Amino acid sequence: MHVEDIRIPGSTTLAAKLYVPQEEGVFPGILLCHGFASCKEEYMALPHALAQKGFAVLSFDFSGHGESTGPRGYVSEHSHLDDTLRAYQTLIDRPEVDLNRTALIGHSLGTAAVLRFLSTKVSKHVQATVLLAPMHQIRQSVLGIEKQAYFLLSQAAKPWLKLTGRHSYIPYKVTAKDIYTSTEAMARAKTQKLLMTSISVHNYTYLMEKQDNVLYAQHVSTPALVIAAEKDSLIPTVFSKAVYDALASQDKEFHILQGSGHSMLGDRQAKEVTGMICDWLSQRLQSAKDAPLPQEA
Repeated sequence: MHVEDIRIPGSTTLAAKLYVPQEEGVFPGILLCHGFASCKEEYMALPHALAQKGFAVLSFDFSGHGESTGPRGYVSEHSHLDDTLRAYQTLIDRPEVDLNRTALIGHSLGTAAVLRFLSTKVSKHVQATVLLAPMHQIRQSVLGIEKQAYFLLSQAAKPWLKLTGRHSYIPYKVTAKDIYTSTEAMARAKTQKLLMTSISVHNYTYLMEKQDNVLYAQHVSTPALVIAAEKDSLIPTVFSKAVYDALASQDKEFHILQGSGHSMLGDRQAKEVTGMICDWLSQRLQSAKDAPLPQEA
């Protein structure tokens, strides 16, 4: 396969990698959206596996994450959707990508970006989506006293941000032990620095007040595969099931991946879930090849 480093211009510069099958042709396009305080590398072998199955795959870092520019560990309601729109446009602008056969995959908070994107007119050509460990509201995983402290710090930091343009930071409590069950995966995450250790306090408004995947899902009719992890200590499977139930799609599937932690593509069952995703997308995007094109609104 061909792998290309890409930089996506805009309000911030997004770092991305494009994976294209070795043979020449036009391929279904897949966009990967990672979780909060993580990076595109969290998808591990999935981009390679998809490219080997005949997909063109774009994996990117959200603003302030990974190799992308922007305030570190910061995501706003606007930037989350805008980054996804820019990355998707970059994907479909490629001559190797079939505009009429595209799909989005989101993990954890990345599912919020995907669901919001699928409610826009830009998504009319998207034929499928995969939601990995989607939460209902991320604030459900935060204790009341923690949320109150988060709020007070965010308010106290506003004058400094306005005066200097600099963000204030707090430690990020999620560690590799919280997202993996495999000790090998935990060690790899630490070595590769897949998780941030601090986050901006200015995430509060989007993460603690506005983000709601059940609300977003009600406006999404795209065929969907939802996978929750049995041993996910961050997002209980009941929350992912609530998102699944809210989806307006008539073509949807829900699976619980046994024995896996939150970051399932790097955990014990990585091979199983990778295969499940590849097979499901192959069925949906290959069947879409000869389907009528979406009508202009």
